[in-house]
Amino acid sequence: MGDRRPRKGKLGQKQPPRAPERRLLRVIVICYLFLAGLYATAIPPGKGPDETAHLRYISYLAEHHGLPVFDRQNPGADYEFHQPPLYYLVCLPTYSLSGSSPEVAAQTVRFVTILIGLAVLYLTFALGRALLPDQPWVAVAAAAVVAFLPAHLSVVSTVGNDALTEVFVTAALLLSVRYLRSSAEQRQGQMEQAPSAWTIALAGVMIGLGLLTKSIAVVLLPVVWAAAALAAQGRQAYEWRRLVRDLAVSSGPVLVIAGWWLWRNLSLYGDILAGGAFLTAFQDRPSPAEFMERTGLTPPGYVVLVAGWTLASSLGAFGPVFGNRFVFYPYWVYVVFGAKALIEVVGFIRSLARDTWAGWQRQAWWLCALLAVVLLAGFIRFNLTFFQAQARYLFPALPPAAVALCLGLRTIAPPRRWQLTLVAGVSLLLLLAIAGLYLWIVPQFRLPAPVLASLP
Repeated sequence: MGDRRPRKGKLGQKQPPRAPERRLLRVIVICYLFLAGLYATAIPPGKGPDETAHLRYISYLAEHHGLPVFDRQNPGADYEFHQPPLYYLVCLPTYSLSGSSPEVAAQTVRFVTILIGLAVLYLTFALGRALLPDQPWVAVAAAAVVAFLPAHLSVVSTVGNDALTEVFVTAALLLSVRYLRSSAEQRQGQMEQAPSAWTIALAGVMIGLGLLTKSIAVVLLPVVWAAAALAAQGRQAYEWRRLVRDLAVSSGPVLVIAGWWLWRNLSLYGDILAGGAFLTAFQDRPSPAEFMERTGLTPPGYVVLVAGWTLASSLGAFGPVFGNRFVFYPYWVYVVFGAKALIEVVGFIRSLARDTWAGWQRQAWWLCALLAVVLLAGFIRFNLTFFQAQARYLFPALPPAAVALCLGLRTIAPPRRWQLTLVAGVSLLLLLAIAGLYLWIVPQFRLPAPVLASLP
């Protein structure tokens, strides 16, 4: 596939040819940057998820040179002012240099978020290579899913702290998987020394930085602790001392990096994650009981509504484009891609049922499952408090989910056509992402849109 002749380095020495999947990754990166740039310019200002509020946070930092405090009694306090500051501090220099025009400043910060999304893409590829060392094409396909998923493109093309949160979550998961593998190789005699504790300590650094980005990063703690517990399985006996060491070196950086922020939250809001302030910011929204009474829904109907909006927004639900109206693909698009995802899940389960997996790989997938379960539990709890069925709250688990789905597609594909099957699946998603641009542009010019629906 392509030119496999050796290349010459700077001094004339021969170098191994680039693998075709790495060349394909470069093409995916270029397409991602082009598409994300189009999304960033096509999406009207302020139409990203809570985008206006995120911009006000950055504006506050630029004007006051200090961290904001959420206070519902203060008219000048925005509902995102309880958020950790790291994303906004990262964007602050670009925002300050972009001039006095709010539109230009917002557009400039959007491009910063696009670059952060590029890091998510590369980390997804690295995670796929770590989970499946012998299947690089699956890793490339997973990176393409993250790059071209229309709902994710909408997130990384607007102002918000979700993309940076995904960076730290995926990085911590990647480090945990690598630590599991090196521990397993040490037990099997492939390594003379035990793996360095620096790997698990660096995972703790990612958790600390994640907590300074968004409180949802707290879900990483049980994942990294589970990795430490699994890695402490010795050749003959369980290594309790090593477990204690790993728990300490993974938790210590969290306290060093984010401890001051957690203490600030406790002092200001009464809890370390500012959960009370978060709920207070949404207190004007109806509870599920009030929502069902207002709309005439039964509890099963409410569950169906939440599930439907979540599934739709995991592929693409754009807006609100004007008023409270959202734009959707035609319904058959969701049916087709939903059926495709279901087939991929079946293929992934079939793959897990095989006996060819190494022990550390199965453990690594359990870590991914733990991350997904904890995120889903928080998502369900949120929607039992308020209606907020946006799949972006689950996107920290998108990279491992993309690897799993692509592995499932590779498993069910014909043995001699699996590479072509992966490329075809990625191409369909790319076309869908291009169609997503139409759904943004059409309502902007008030032309008939394929499907419009109001937020209940």
